[in-house]
Amino acid sequence: MHKSWLLTLTVFLGLAHSGLSQHMPGVAMSNFAGTNALYHNPAFVADSRYSLYVNVVSSQFYTANNHVKYEAPYSFLSLITNTVSDEYRNERGVLQFPRSYLGEKLNGNRKYLNAGGDTRLPSVMFNMFKGKIGVGISTRARYILNTSGVTEPLARLISKTTQLKELQGPIFENQSGQLHLNGLGEVAFTVGGTVFDNETDFFKVGITVKRLIGLYNAHAIIENSSYDIRPDEAWENKRQYINVNEINLRYAMTRDEGFQNIKPSPAWLFGGAPPGSGWGFDLGAVYEYRPNINKFTYTEKGVRKRDASKTKYLYRVAASLTDIGRVHFKNPAYVLQQEIHTTNKELRYDAFQKLKGSEGIFTAINTSLDGGQPMAPNFKSVLPMAFQASIDYNVKPNVYMSGLWVQNLISQSAFGMKAESYIAVTPRYEHKWYEISVPLSLMNRYRSPAIGIVGRAGPLWIGTDHLTGLLNIGNPKAFNLYFGISAGLFRRPPESQNQCWPPEDSWLRRIFTKR
Repeated sequence: MHKSWLLTLTVFLGLAHSGLSQHMPGVAMSNFAGTNALYHNPAFVADSRYSLYVNVVSSQFYTANNHVKYEAPYSFLSLITNTVSDEYRNERGVLQFPRSYLGEKLNGNRKYLNAGGDTRLPSVMFNMFKGKIGVGISTRARYILNTSGVTEPLARLISKTTQLKELQGPIFENQSGQLHLNGLGEVAFTVGGTVFDNETDFFKVGITVKRLIGLYNAHAIIENSSYDIRPDEAWENKRQYINVNEINLRYAMTRDEGFQNIKPSPAWLFGGAPPGSGWGFDLGAVYEYRPNINKFTYTEKGVRKRDASKTKYLYRVAASLTDIGRVHFKNPAYVLQQEIHTTNKELRYDAFQKLKGSEGIFTAINTSLDGGQPMAPNFKSVLPMAFQASIDYNVKPNVYMSGLWVQNLISQSAFGMKAESYIAVTPRYEHKWYEISVPLSLMNRYRSPAIGIVGRAGPLWIGTDHLTGLLNIGNPKAFNLYFGISAGLFRRPPESQNQCWPPEDSWLRRIFTKR
């Protein structure tokens, strides 16, 4: 099983070298999404259908690119579940995945990647003051891999390695590209409230403040470099090496101890103990049009009240700015950083064998390029800031049609993380105990049409926005999968829609009462 997951990672990175969807529209648009809706818009914390909601654990991963296609004869779903048939395994049962299973799109354009995911750890959300104020406390781990502006020959070298015959011999000049890999821990506090309610028109706002712990960073920025691939005589020409004619490179890595030594202490959360740290913010607002509010209104003890258990809008419009902020990496105990401008160097196979963790990789690169002593670490990685907008229309009881638009706001040349631009239309049937939705989307920077399916039954939910990619239909360039366990206490409906005041006597007392 360990080898299967190692192969899955290899394929994942192979696709990457050519992202939730990373936004989970089949979950986030629901009125029963709980804390999962807060990542789309923090204003959803107020006037929730839950008095208390707890997310136990949930996770998602995704990848999208414009270079390689998954062309294996088995689906990615069978790969990650280790159910591939024996005909694609060797005599020892090890799954075979030759590089020929990754098709290429060759058009001379620069290549990009959005890939990664997050694990949403225990989180809680609750309402106060009869739902007018909502509060959420959430934790999660995030891992984001981005490459951008990668010249096509360099992208082919990464995805196909030096063994591709077409890459051996020619000198590739003016090569450039960026790679950013970030691993973050996040503790967030969300508060939102109703600011306007005249029965028909309802408006609420929210804000999330995030404390970010930079657990891992690896980046490489290559500019105006050239190389060629030559046979390695030390291996009787059975292997190759990269002859670096000129290279201009900035790169850094954090030691593995940066995430291995994490502790739930003030020094790690607010001090300088982790490799990096920073702050982030989400801002959001939601408008609801409620033309039939009287259907959800009752009188209790002479006071006009709303049925807190019901969704009241005909349509809902939401807008938000998410992931405003950055992470500052500067701890010399964990961060290794270097900048090199050099010529006539070699990257050989032997130099990259039996490496010990990230520090071993850094040392191998630094030694091969004669980089010398590492620099004093100091760099800032921006968060994947995005504009998110959605509309949700109540077609009939329990049936909704939603639209979600997410636009990345970070330029491809920026230092740091980028969001996946995305648009989706999602019909859904929702009930407090179960739900099903079918996202229809354009993901991968609006390049890849996809259809998904998401289901929820009690505390369990699972889904994908790219069902064809997961099942290997049509040589996909993108896929995603998400699942989770969560539950909540629903807000109570009135015992009677129009309770009398003063209250009537019980039926037993009325039998024996003289009228």
